[in-house]
Amino acid sequence: MTAAELTPAITDFLEYLRVERQLSVHTRDGYGRHLNAMVDQLAALSLASWSALTVSHVRGLATRMHKGGLSARTIATKLSALRSFCDWLILQGELSANPARGVSAPKQGRPLPKNLDVDELHQLMNIDESDPLAVRDRAIMELMYSSACGWPNW
Repeated sequence: MTAAELTPAITDFLEYLRVERQLSVHTRDGYGRHLNAMVDQLAALSLASWSALTVSHVRGLATRMHKGGLSARTIATKLSALRSFCDWLILQGELSANPARGVSAPKQGRPLPKNLDVDELHQLMNIDESDPLAVRDRAIMELMYSSACGWPNW
């Protein structure tokens, strides 16, 4: 099946998002971009129709996106759009189960914690000596810092 034969269902899905779910224009545009970008790749994986979509098609699609250099976050967003579309296809009777549910996106990297520089550390440790709670907080911070518990990256 060619990409042109898979696209009408996406158009119907976007209309469903507009009318039934009342999603914003930007959200619908995002879904449309992601799904239309995947249609060409799914057609290249010899997808006969939406009802023939399998977990192996979705995995192949995710692999192609990963090899294409897309970030884990982008792949996760595209797979989320495909999951929603497959849920709609189930409502339409095209699919009996959602093949995109079994495919997880690659793990997303977490940003490293920001270290405090010397000036920020001095500012943090500069407290009002007359406030008992501030003295307690400074003692806790000094204990954490001196015991190498990873402070100030709690």
